[in-house]
Amino acid sequence: MTAAIEDAVGELDDGDMRALLHSSVSNNVEVIVSLLAASREPNDLPPLPDAVRYAVELARHGVPGAPLRRAYHVGSDTLLAHVFDQVREVDCEPHEQLPLYHHLAGWLYQYVDEITRTVMAAHEDEVQSSHTRAARSINSLVRSTLSGENTDLAAFETTTGYRLDQVHLGCRVWIDEFGSARDQERLLSDVVRDLASGLTVAQPPLTVVTDRATAEVWFGWDRRRPSPRPSTVAPIAAATPRARISFGAPAAGVKGFRMTRDQAAQAATVARVSTSSHAHVVSYADDGIPVIARLVEDLPATRRWVGEVLGTLARDTDEAARQRDTLRVFLECAENYSDTAARLLLHRNTVRYRLTKAEEELGRPPGGRRIETHLALATCHMLGDAVLVRG
Repeated sequence: MTAAIEDAVGELDDGDMRALLHSSVSNNVEVIVSLLAASREPNDLPPLPDAVRYAVELARHGVPGAPLRRAYHVGSDTLLAHVFDQVREVDCEPHEQLPLYHHLAGWLYQYVDEITRTVMAAHEDEVQSSHTRAARSINSLVRSTLSGENTDLAAFETTTGYRLDQVHLGCRVWIDEFGSARDQERLLSDVVRDLASGLTVAQPPLTVVTDRATAEVWFGWDRRRPSPRPSTVAPIAAATPRARISFGAPAAGVKGFRMTRDQAAQAATVARVSTSSHAHVVSYADDGIPVIARLVEDLPATRRWVGEVLGTLARDTDEAARQRDTLRVFLECAENYSDTAARLLLHRNTVRYRLTKAEEELGRPPGGRRIETHLALATCHMLGDAVLVRG
């Protein structure tokens, strides 16, 4: 039976594990024979320590549960063939042999159903325990590295599967307003997987789950790359309801590992506070984000400052929003009417009209107090009505 399982299930054909497999097979056969001899039900299982130990060791060696489940079906088929031969040798009337075989086949089916539930539960428990132990080990090492402790680069890579001697892009992924949903880790994993694909990362990223709905992630490259544009990443966030993403700026080495993570955390404050769809993905490398992240720390003061700089343009109305967007793009386009019209898909005359209205609201030319005006407009664009004047 051991040989039949090894031949049929390649994942279990491991010389180092053969003795454990044989012990598991022997344990099951002995229990089957003893239960049948005592006319006991197949679900009346005694402890099967060797069978359970084999399931646990498979989990520790990274062998998934499917081969283990299949092994029991192969073993059952092998045993049924032997049972069929034995039934043919029983000294009874021929018409009594078939019911006997059916009885034994049904009994064995129930036994396999019961024992597979037992060993699969042991396998899954060990998988979860191994996952938890590995996650704790990785989290501990990452925390010590972030806190400034000296880190052995080789030991870090061995434990985490991630290299510190490369260029890092720190990222924070979370599910906003997740409520009582219990599958957030799976959603986070899906987002990280899609990000790794979209960013063309050659090696798996390092992911540390910090709470039920938040993960810190590092993507690594051998060479420095430009920061990802939020607009290109936005579809990934949009594919998962309420997913939010923030990036740091690319940085190299252990110092860069720490710095890009801190930057991603600062950029995340913008996305957490914002009510604007523009801020579902935020990058620290984008213009104004480091400053806006600081302004988020005191929203009442920021709201007052925005009102002082923009006047009635700081109102939470559709008209004010149109004028703010037109003025913001105008300043980003170096006060070029044609470029502004092209970006907003508007006629030049419409742009001129809106800018004239904005100048009247501001009480100064669009380029007056340029730095303050531009920053206030960018703050409104990123944070939405969190910094607007209501009414």
